Amino acid sequence: MQRSLLFLPVVLLTATLTAREPAWIFNKGPDAKLISLDQGQLFLGFGLTKLVPTGTDLTLTVSMSAEDAFPAESRPFFGVRYKYKTTQAQAGLFFTTDTLPVLSDKSYSTFPVVGDNTWRTVIVDMRKFEHKNWKGKITSFRFDPTNPSDLDSTYQVSRLGFFASEADAQKFLDAAVDAPDYSEPTFFAAPFERVRVPGGVLSEGFVQADYMLRSKAVDKPGETTVVGFRAKDGKGDEMVVPVCQTNRRGFTCFVANKPGDYHLVNASVSLSDIASLPAKTQAAIQFVAARRLLAAADTREFRPAATLTDAEWNDASAVLGPFGVDLKKLAKPATRADAAVVLKSAIQAALGTATESPYPSEYFSRDRIRIGAWVAPRPEAIGKDFIETYSSGGFDWIVTHGPLADTSHREMLLRECDKYGVELVLGDGAFNNPGVATAEYYDHPCFAGTYVTDEPGTDQYDELAKISNAYVKETGGKLPYINLLPMYANAAQLKYGASAAEIKYYDSDPDLFRKYCDAFCEKFNVPYICTDIYPLNWENGKRTTYKDYCESINVIAASARRHNKVFWCCIQTFAWVASKRTPTESEFRWQSYCMLSFGCKGLLCWTYAGYEPEFPSLLTADGKRTNAWYDAATVFKEIRGISDAVVRYRNIGAMSHNCTDKTPYLKFSDPVRDFAAVKQIQCDDPLLVGCFARNDGHGSAMTVVNMSELESLTTTFVKLKLAGSKVVAWPRGERTVLTPDAEGFFHLTLPPGDGVFVEVE
Repeated sequence: MQRSLLFLPVVLLTATLTAREPAWIFNKGPDAKLISLDQGQLFLGFGLTKLVPTGTDLTLTVSMSAEDAFPAESRPFFGVRYKYKTTQAQAGLFFTTDTLPVLSDKSYSTFPVVGDNTWRTVIVDMRKFEHKNWKGKITSFRFDPTNPSDLDSTYQVSRLGFFASEADAQKFLDAAVDAPDYSEPTFFAAPFERVRVPGGVLSEGFVQADYMLRSKAVDKPGETTVVGFRAKDGKGDEMVVPVCQTNRRGFTCFVANKPGDYHLVNASVSLSDIASLPAKTQAAIQFVAARRLLAAADTREFRPAATLTDAEWNDASAVLGPFGVDLKKLAKPATRADAAVVLKSAIQAALGTATESPYPSEYFSRDRIRIGAWVAPRPEAIGKDFIETYSSGGFDWIVTHGPLADTSHREMLLRECDKYGVELVLGDGAFNNPGVATAEYYDHPCFAGTYVTDEPGTDQYDELAKISNAYVKETGGKLPYINLLPMYANAAQLKYGASAAEIKYYDSDPDLFRKYCDAFCEKFNVPYICTDIYPLNWENGKRTTYKDYCESINVIAASARRHNKVFWCCIQTFAWVASKRTPTESEFRWQSYCMLSFGCKGLLCWTYAGYEPEFPSLLTADGKRTNAWYDAATVFKEIRGISDAVVRYRNIGAMSHNCTDKTPYLKFSDPVRDFAAVKQIQCDDPLLVGCFARNDGHGSAMTVVNMSELESLTTTFVKLKLAGSKVVAWPRGERTVLTPDAEGFFHLTLPPGDGVFVEVE
């Protein structure tokens, strides 16, 4: 989405009251959660910090407020303490200053590192690099642990900072404490498993291997899949670990409190008296029965309606207590079925595996017009009201760009999206090993897929298609999300990707763009094709429109129809440069109806929140709603209001009315020539008419959009003679039955930028 900058500016977060020293302590220090990564995941454990790359350009930034800027000449020495396991041998530092506001090669500073899995320190004099730009005030920086990174490496960064002298830097680095602290909350993670140690403390003398799961083949894991345990000394019978859960993808989470052999097994639970109960209650009964928490009268009956006895509740409490589940805080349930639900919930709460959602998976995957946004959330932004605010703006689909700070933020985001019915595409690099990487959160109904990349060129298609098609197969149909270049990209970018050159409004080549779109549809086994088109400009103080706007939509929409793909598009949301403008309510509506006219079924905003204080989007960089948020929310709620009606039809293209040289943005190739539903249009102004056929073959529909240049603020009056006995319009999302005049014409009034969906039966 960000147009054409190879290096993005670092976000400046909310200013602190006083400037801090430009030195950050991650291991056993307060600053680990300030880390923001791109193309990497952050793991915190035992008081230590570990970075795992998810791509070839792992980068680390920490927030600096305006007050934190410091004179370059006063702190010329950069120091970092690190422990790398990698074959890469070069690290890098980028920085911005009061005269060098954007990260670029003008500040790129490289120095050697050693990846021998040993703690090392390096100190460099920033004045000695050839760029000679270490001057003025330093306002932000980006650290590349190695450049490039690779997926076989791991990186630990203990601390880093900028210092007045080499001696000061060495003193700071030598003060590091990098031994693990086992009193810290602890969990062990491995592919398809997670082990938590009760109390968060490792027993003295035990090592991680004592708690790791020895997996055995388990077909179709589910509620009755449990963890079996045999003591390390081999004495005693095999036991079932009561606090365990294995999801449908085979990801297992359990609590271990003794060293020994842990392995998966499918318990035999065949109960004849629970079939009439709700599905969730049946699952809970199978869950607790497999864990031997509530015994059955025999191997076939559970007696769900029977009164739960004190003895049964006390026995369950005694079994779960050593694993950190305290039932004494809960009221005793009335029946055994009630108890099963409570026990399952208590165990999932202890494990952190609860995926309860008021919305089933079918709600998220249903046919609809998706309203979404591209988001790069900072850790402090993902509070309990983040998704609530997002949903209240009419959004039900979110794409996160870049990994979240740690797994706790990801889990919070998943839970909140489940709660508010927001479909989630995660940007956590899971496309590299999708079967394993998505297993832990696969059961969340909201989880829709993984962000892969933005604006690739055709030279990258084969490798990306290989990755994406494998992702679809290994995840059972989840989406690998890729956004394509727009038509106004130049030939070099369409071949090599957005970073080949800066995107400007080049002379368009629809044939080249058509081949670009068709190649994507032919190579990628995904149900969609997506791009972004930003048409709203300022020129000499006046509003103007990208001259090939409708054609750029038409080309990709036609490719989608030819290849049976769903068409999605990112619309213009804010002004990130002076030549662009932040849309008003009417301009959000105009873009939305233009997109719908060509069959678009996914409207995305780039970006939901501004990335710089001076360029706010729907939210400011510090999370406050702007006027644009309310404008967009008004329109998106209208679009959601017509969604169920629109998806009853399939788009067959569009046609224009009164298109002239004064409206170049309305011109497009291969318009619909014969749309039987429309007998006659009477209107003095330019219109865009989207043409739709009913999915079941009974009826037609259309969108009608006022295409007068938005600067003119023209209200358009439309008269339509239609081939149908019943006409229903949806002005501003409200269903309205239209009545013809004496001459058989239906009347529409379209204010500036307005559009309306009309059904003809």
